Amino acid sequence: MSADSVRVVLRLRTLGPAGLNPPQTEVLDHLQTLTEEGLIDELDVDVWGGAMGITHTEERDPVDIRETVAEYKQWADAHGCTLRPAFEWHSAESEGERRGQIVTPLITLAVYNGEDLQAVYPHIDEEVNTIHDGVKVLESMAETGGTEQPEDEPSDKRVVLTQ
Repeated sequence: MSADSVRVVLRLRTLGPAGLNPPQTEVLDHLQTLTEEGLIDELDVDVWGGAMGITHTEERDPVDIRETVAEYKQWADAHGCTLRPAFEWHSAESEGERRGQIVTPLITLAVYNGEDLQAVYPHIDEEVNTIHDGVKVLESMAETGGTEQPEDEPSDKRVVLTQ
């Protein structure tokens, strides 16, 4: 993948049958349209489940999922925002060992420029930024040729992607 290619990763808690989960279907349809129009170079759809262990002793949960969540959290920290309450972190003691667990959102959208993570939705900074907000940013880029975001988005919140 080239350094300026746009990759979008849609992570779902579960993949429901078409028609039974309208918000999921709507988001997926919009992203597929943007891919067909050439704004998104690569669209990955993954199902990662509702909850996972976040300690290294949790062998049942793939390390790459823990690393992905850590990458998302690092992005949020670097941009002065939070992934809560969409992502929930819990810890409990079991058999004398403290175990962590993360509950994932129903839908998560990550936008990359090359290998660099540019944005994660949902997140909260001064306001709530939903999955639909992320799709709206990508759609507005399609309308403006891939370089501009909606006028109503403050400049410090814009995802800057170039093609």
